[in-house]
Amino acid sequence: MFATSPSARVHARVMPASAHRAAPSRARSLVVVAGASRKARRAKESGGAAGESTATKAAPANTAATKAAKDKARKAAATKARALVSDTGRAYEKIVTEMGREACREYVLSVRQRRDVEDDAKIGVLSDWLPICEVVVADKKAYEASFFFKKQGMSVPETELQTLNNVQIEGVPAVRMMLPKHEEHVAAMAFVLAGVKDLNMADMEYGLEDWGSFEVAVDALAAQTNQKGKFDAAAALLGVSVDDEPADIKRVYRKLIAEAHPDRNPDTTQEKFNAIKDAYELLCGRGDTAGTTFEGLGDHRRDFVALDKSHFGVSSQDKGQTDPASVAFAMRTLTMYDRVNTVFTTRNLKLAQRVGK
Repeated sequence: MFATSPSARVHARVMPASAHRAAPSRARSLVVVAGASRKARRAKESGGAAGESTATKAAPANTAATKAAKDKARKAAATKARALVSDTGRAYEKIVTEMGREACREYVLSVRQRRDVEDDAKIGVLSDWLPICEVVVADKKAYEASFFFKKQGMSVPETELQTLNNVQIEGVPAVRMMLPKHEEHVAAMAFVLAGVKDLNMADMEYGLEDWGSFEVAVDALAAQTNQKGKFDAAAALLGVSVDDEPADIKRVYRKLIAEAHPDRNPDTTQEKFNAIKDAYELLCGRGDTAGTTFEGLGDHRRDFVALDKSHFGVSSQDKGQTDPASVAFAMRTLTMYDRVNTVFTTRNLKLAQRVGK
């Protein structure tokens, strides 16, 4: 850090010349020790403070620059996500418009975070299935033929209509085959719908159902919300939570109903026995408001199915789906349906808070 010649000049000013001649090696040793250490102390006292001051002054500027860079990156990511959602939404509308709904299969896609992820990686809004988009699949060959003839202002010939066979494109296998190439779009939709950022798609599970089934779930959840006071009262009577699993509620119920049976307990009443029974039937009945999990909402009209990711990207040869090029596929976000955004996201966040307590 310090040159030898300045140290030597400092030492020369404080030692007689005879000392130099008598012990040159010792003098040279003292030059290094005395001169360098003294100058180092001065530099440390003066320059150190200045360095600290400079660093302190520079810190706010660096922090501001870092914050600006992060803000810019966040805005770029949000813009990209919205662009992806917009692009696939236009593709969805184009397929449905040009082919007609009778020649397509339409579904609602839901996502959920795997239950075995680490606690610090859990996302509350994905604690249960969250519906995020519509999915359309169709025979791509038929779609392209239909688009060509409509562009020419012609009706689709009868020979071409023969390919528009819904049996050829089975929805669940087709969606399962196409999803691996569209996971970036799924992540973008989760961001736009629920504000989920940096989604790890390896932690995601997928569920699929047709629109009729999904409407049953929506109506059931709305009914549960409207009857919240009744459900809370029933849960309080049994000493459980409204969101407890049916099996847990049943276990508590069986114990209470046995204790409240008039033939077994002379201190109880028939009214108490009936109240416990009614509370249990309300919480775990099989009507349109049954179930606490997403799959349990509604009744037997639901056809919700969890997709097996081990079969992702696998074609279904027996259904004519030889490769992804044979399937017209697009997605459209559910942001247009306000109750999905408010009811299901709020429900999942409450479930996550209850589990975390």
